[in-house]
Amino acid sequence: MLEQLISTPRKVEVNTVELAAPPAMVWNYLRHGDLAALPFVRALFALRTLPSRLLGHPSEAPGLRIDELRSTPAHPGFQLLGEEHCREFTVGAIGKVWQLDIPFVHVAGPVPYADFAEPGWIKVAWAIRMEPLGEASTRLVFEVRVDATDEPSWALFTRYWHVIGPGSHFIRHAILADLRRRFGDPDAHEEEHRLPGDELLSDAGGQLTQAVTIEAAPAAIWPRLVQMGCRRAGFYAIDALDNGGVPSAREIHPEFQRLAVGEIIPATPDGTDGFEVLAIEPNRALILGGLFDVDAGRQLRFEDPRPARYWQVTWAFVLERVDPSTTRLHVRARAAFSQAERLHLAWIRPVHLLMERSQLEHLAARAEGRLARDTLRDVAAGLAGTAIMTLAWLTPFLRPARSHWGLSREEASQTRPGDDLVPEPRWSWTHAVTVDASPERVWPWIAQIGADRGGFYSYQWLENLAGCNLRNAESIHPSMAHTAGDQLLLHPKVPPLEVVAIDPGRSLVAFARPDEAARCEGRPWAAASWSFLVEPLGTGRCRVVSRFRSACSDDVATRLAQGPLLLEPVGFAMDRRMLLGIRDRVLAETRSGTAVR
Repeated sequence: MLEQLISTPRKVEVNTVELAAPPAMVWNYLRHGDLAALPFVRALFALRTLPSRLLGHPSEAPGLRIDELRSTPAHPGFQLLGEEHCREFTVGAIGKVWQLDIPFVHVAGPVPYADFAEPGWIKVAWAIRMEPLGEASTRLVFEVRVDATDEPSWALFTRYWHVIGPGSHFIRHAILADLRRRFGDPDAHEEEHRLPGDELLSDAGGQLTQAVTIEAAPAAIWPRLVQMGCRRAGFYAIDALDNGGVPSAREIHPEFQRLAVGEIIPATPDGTDGFEVLAIEPNRALILGGLFDVDAGRQLRFEDPRPARYWQVTWAFVLERVDPSTTRLHVRARAAFSQAERLHLAWIRPVHLLMERSQLEHLAARAEGRLARDTLRDVAAGLAGTAIMTLAWLTPFLRPARSHWGLSREEASQTRPGDDLVPEPRWSWTHAVTVDASPERVWPWIAQIGADRGGFYSYQWLENLAGCNLRNAESIHPSMAHTAGDQLLLHPKVPPLEVVAIDPGRSLVAFARPDEAARCEGRPWAAASWSFLVEPLGTGRCRVVSRFRSACSDDVATRLAQGPLLLEPVGFAMDRRMLLGIRDRVLAETRSGTAVR
């Protein structure tokens, strides 16, 4: 409804709250009750109308009943502009809100409101929407939109909003907080619902249930649940505590999507104990569990007899479809334990609450695409990369040694594919890293290199600071693999290199062609080749080589722009990190035992 009233707002503010009541109950209270019943809200409304009352204009006791909001030619103001029973209602007005005694203009309904364009006015509309969360809960959305009919009015409103905005925010938060107190929080009632997996541990002595509403379909959330686990995609909680400090995956990893009942999902970076897969219902429920012998310090099969001292747990993830694009994710942990373990329960309970809340928040952010592109880890790595660049720039006399980082001078001088494209380079580098894996394991990572593909596995934060707008891939995406004739994009505003030759599993050569006409006419020109090579080093080992060769015209400007003085320190740091990034990704596959072949 707001979209029909103000389709291109200059200001949008949205607040939400989840309530433990069905939409019909919430609707009846909001649609027919007094939203300004709270004393401090009434006080703020009274303060706003004080100038009008001081001028002698009559003013009724402040209130906010939707039933009483009417606009007429004689008394223009806020009015109900649309409603859908038990779903949404919308209120709006057109006025000069920055004036002490606000003048309003009357419009006869939603269509004249949307069409109104007379200069000098502000259009304000707000809506309350009720979205069902299952059968007994509601998510309430309070959205405000503001627009102006001309630029001077918007400038006046902006200054006005600096003063009145905090009060507006306070009123909305106060109303939503009062609704939560009145109807309750759905999370407080989560323990009352029966969930899949409860039957597996009928004598549980402890239970904790939490939930989150995610703006995504169950099918978009399910793959992230299936790939959980140490040495897999992590648990999306606090990685320093439950994943050995390894960041949880941001992508969906195809290699972790195969899961079967009876498998053990690793719970620690090392060791074999973990969570046994007890039941799988795709896009609906994943039930994990475990039986642990405390005295022996080992895990048993879930169905084995309980030892004298034991912990037996279930961990259920249940997806409840709210609507085609919204899901309620319920997570329940249940535990049965021997009498001697009650003290253990006292401290593990608050830890689990903290970790589970973190897990739900991070899962929702991933499924909704709200994760920040660069993390603090990316920033820290980028700062380290900047230090390497600075040191390289301050030590030009070490450039010859840096030019063959990772291999000997003799190895670097060997002829390699792509050399003929720039036969007499003005400067070059040949960097390399040794990987304890076969070329077949390494090649897919090289094949998807590019700013618009898998990234460069280097200092992502620095790349994005320069405007590359990329995210380094965590897994292999076959659809991103280069073929001959493709473009290798370095930066959205830099002409791409052409992939001129590719030998799958062995080499990829990209080329920035010179302007031959300019070269013939004596005008500035530049050319560069960048080759990626995988060289076998015997059984189960190979070397990844990155070779860059550059040539250009002799004019000073081109030599500065394309020469080693500025480019070599950056190139060394970024290229070195890229090679290490490839190696680390391949080795991570090896540790997880799920390499894509």
